[in-house]
Amino acid sequence: MPTALLEAPQDLLSLPAGDALGFVDAATGEAVANGLSCSLVLRRGGRLLGRAQATPSGLHHWPELAERWRDPAPAAPVFADVLVRDALERFLPLSLPWPLPASPAGQIIGGAVFDGARLLRVSLLSAPGRAAPAGLASAYGLLTWQSSGTAAAWARVSFTDGEGRVYAGGCDAEGRLALHLPLPRPDRPSLPPGPAARLRVFADPALATAALALGAPDVLAFAAQPEVLALANAGGDAAYAPPVFVPGEPLVLATQGLPPAHRELRLAPI
Repeated sequence: MPTALLEAPQDLLSLPAGDALGFVDAATGEAVANGLSCSLVLRRGGRLLGRAQATPSGLHHWPELAERWRDPAPAAPVFADVLVRDALERFLPLSLPWPLPASPAGQIIGGAVFDGARLLRVSLLSAPGRAAPAGLASAYGLLTWQSSGTAAAWARVSFTDGEGRVYAGGCDAEGRLALHLPLPRPDRPSLPPGPAARLRVFADPALATAALALGAPDVLAFAAQPEVLALANAGGDAAYAPPVFVPGEPLVLATQGLPPAHRELRLAPI
């Protein structure tokens, strides 16, 4: 767990019994302490049930929530969602089912219990317009379906670099992707070259429809999308292999063989 979330006993002791959320930047691993809003809304109709209050360290909780929603039974049916948005547009929006899941899954990366208050940690993925954090390299892409040319809304991406490190990313509703990664380490002539970088994409067109009501994907559905094939060439079926980073330049992920005006990464079902 990031240090920033552990070193906040004054926050944790003041939380009422019930669920609370803490957020982590997937690109940097740092806790996110500002700019976020967490609204609890009724699943049918979208009626606002409560807005979370944030502690100084960025823990979000609902001290004024009606009793029937404050501490629902773990096995209770899901009738509401927590909608998470970033006013600073650094991170993609997401929604979590309420009651919150009991176990880590997808971007829900951990949890702990403090004096009856349950804290869940959630990883946030970079939004397409986010400026690269200091010291990180960037990869961008517009992901579309080969068959229709339409955007691959809310596609999930896993990028493995040449040193075996794995990074998570995601598209917005228009298929735009931004990944911010540690800069590649300098080549060492005495060491054999590492494996080629690998890009895996997971997407389900049905998720775009399901996310329309809130304007954000459910974290569990986002994580459960099937793997699809990113195409190396528009006229073939070979898997896309990301090129190497050029120092000082962002990496644009794109299928070859498309017109210049369509610099996109095309996807096809497996």
